Amino acid sequence: MADKMLVTVSPHLHKKDETIQRAMKDVLIALTPAAVWALVVFGFNVVYILAVSCITAALSEVVMRKIMRRKPTLRDYSAMVTAVLFAFLLPPTTPLWVVAIGAFLAVGVGKELFGGLGKNIFNPAIFARVLLWFSPLAVYTTKFVKPFFWKASGFFTPIATSIHEGAVGRVVYKTLAGNPVADVTTAATPLSLLKSGKWLPDVVSGPTPVGATWVTSGGKPNFWSLFLGAKSGCIGEVCILALLIGGAYLLWRGTIDWRIPAGIIGTFFLLTLVTWHHPVYNLLSGGLFLGSFFMATDWVTSPVTRRGKWIFAVGIGATVFILRFWSLRPEGVALAIFLWNIGTLVIDRYIAVPKFGEVGAKVFNRLPVLPEPAPEPAKKQA
Repeated sequence: MADKMLVTVSPHLHKKDETIQRAMKDVLIALTPAAVWALVVFGFNVVYILAVSCITAALSEVVMRKIMRRKPTLRDYSAMVTAVLFAFLLPPTTPLWVVAIGAFLAVGVGKELFGGLGKNIFNPAIFARVLLWFSPLAVYTTKFVKPFFWKASGFFTPIATSIHEGAVGRVVYKTLAGNPVADVTTAATPLSLLKSGKWLPDVVSGPTPVGATWVTSGGKPNFWSLFLGAKSGCIGEVCILALLIGGAYLLWRGTIDWRIPAGIIGTFFLLTLVTWHHPVYNLLSGGLFLGSFFMATDWVTSPVTRRGKWIFAVGIGATVFILRFWSLRPEGVALAIFLWNIGTLVIDRYIAVPKFGEVGAKVFNRLPVLPEPAPEPAKKQA
């Protein structure tokens, strides 16, 4: 009887078979198709980055929880999910030492320093990625190479971005031994070309700037190259088909709520369609599907109520649209989710169903305040 009265931190689950461990395993299974495709496109570099991220995340959780005198929680797989998602947000040539720093920021700071699972305000993987964006290490995490670059260096050869002659922004690609690989060069992503207004040229000879395998007669990457992942980008975002398969699995398992990905993707596509900002290309480029299915749906950092989820999702979709077209960066998914993680606190506080027994309803509550019944007239004595 005592076990049934335990009080624990959020997220609180309502089904008998729903546990944190089961949900985290589901997410890892759902991420597998994208990881396999990333291995095909970017070579064994993907395995090196995933391994360093996972090992660092595990050590960070063990050490931080020991310092804070908390019980170890590695068995719930939350640190592994954070590590894989963080690795998915990185270019395939990110130096391994930068990966280790980011994985520590994600788990050691973004998760454990906030109190552990259930108490973190931000999605830990996004927290670390945003910090790297606004740090001097950003030069290592904003350079992308064309798909199948490993054909020039070898499938198992580790390749990393390196600053050239100490000049920020000028990079070369080297092996771990320090040998430069001249055939591996920086390629533009579809979003960076859209942002600069320099779509592909009308005449294409050799590899295209985005490294797409399939291009239209006008030189632009066609639907299939974007949908199947033959383009430059971060490790986990390139193959939309793989992400949809993983997202469908999570929906089938009931691990995530369909309202959040539907709201984010639907809002963004509608805004790009109305303003005609290359809606299909924008939809299939960048990390929109990765963020919508695997990061914005985080139980801890997303709203509890259905109405709150819709507001959260529509807000993220609109914010991604604003950031992509009116900020200096071509991408905005991670930053949008980061900002709306803060908004979750407001949504759950002011736009929630009235608590049981609550008399005064707050603004936007679903249930109205019912008038008090009129007192019954006193019965006359005989």
